[in-house]
Amino acid sequence: MDPVTESRPPSGPAAPAEEPDPKFFSPDAAVNGIDEEDWLVFNRLTSVELTPEERELASRPTRTAPEARECLAVHWHPEWAPPDLIRSRLALAFPKADNSLIIPTQHNRVLAFGPWAGVEADVYDRRYGLKVHLLVHFPADRLRHQASTFLAMMNRTYNYRAHQLLDILGRLADPEAAAQGTRKTLKCSVPESVWGLARFYALRLRTLIERSGILGGSRDEMLKNRLLPDFIQARGGSLHRWLLEQTILFINAVKKTVKAELNPEEFYSPQEVIEEARGLDAGVVIPHPPAFWPILLSDLDVDGWEIWNSSTPHHTLFLLEALDRANQSRPARRALLAFMGDDTHLSGKIRPAWSEEKDSASREIGFQDPWLEPPVQAALERAGQSLTRTLNEYRARLS
Repeated sequence: MDPVTESRPPSGPAAPAEEPDPKFFSPDAAVNGIDEEDWLVFNRLTSVELTPEERELASRPTRTAPEARECLAVHWHPEWAPPDLIRSRLALAFPKADNSLIIPTQHNRVLAFGPWAGVEADVYDRRYGLKVHLLVHFPADRLRHQASTFLAMMNRTYNYRAHQLLDILGRLADPEAAAQGTRKTLKCSVPESVWGLARFYALRLRTLIERSGILGGSRDEMLKNRLLPDFIQARGGSLHRWLLEQTILFINAVKKTVKAELNPEEFYSPQEVIEEARGLDAGVVIPHPPAFWPILLSDLDVDGWEIWNSSTPHHTLFLLEALDRANQSRPARRALLAFMGDDTHLSGKIRPAWSEEKDSASREIGFQDPWLEPPVQAALERAGQSLTRTLNEYRARLS
């Protein structure tokens, strides 16, 4: 049995919620009241099978560069889009590109695409107390013979990060623990109806996950933190908007506390990942450094920095100037190259209604517009950097 609809219309963000009958929020009802509609919504939200319409969305780019001869795409996320549809997408987007480097970078999962493989690795920099990312790229044939240790490292990190949703559901299933962890974040008390609704659906979703056998299977990657809000919005359509909105805010606050409590011991250091990557003749790039800029002070053994990323689009000229200064201070070492990351997530193209990245609609694999902006072009020229140089030199390093 689902929670009852509140009969009182919302009167603004601060409006108190009318308390529903507690029996509708009981743990027993959450676990034992699962019906066919719950399963239909759960299976739809966690499916990796594409409908014909979704296959069309996956294969058709949202923008094209019909005359472009170069394509650099070393920071993008295929998620569950099939490789053949991605190839069709790229062929339509860059029909004349004969100088390209296209490498996928799923979070903590090594994927191959054509002759190349890549990953966006979560690491923990203990010097600065920061979780940061590294892009790692290498020839795909290394996966068959030399990459067992590196793959094991990524699998460990993936398993820790991927199952964070279960930690969030567990926290929400315990109202007192959830309330204690979010008091500082929310700076207000949580109405009983809000935590009751959150607990109800957290228990229901956790039960669906356990009974589905999804853990460890091909749909495991769909267990993202966004799954619970999406499930509530799909199943709670008859509830008042105020209650839904406040419940989502509460869930997000709990999510932030769980993410803030990450265990550094579960992550490898940047140096450990880089050392193992270099053993595969891999290239390493620091993505979107504005998100964790102190890592640039560590003088890591990397091939370059992203001076622009669609998720951190500011400070491009500053980063380019800093990269140039870093190269001048280390003339005996291999030069840092300038990269840009489109950071496209194909889930936002295939299922935009369920995408957590609401600002990602304009992202497209291989498109990084600042390469063509006159101020950036002038600064690149002064620094001895260019798209062509990065393409040619980085490919040579990987080869």
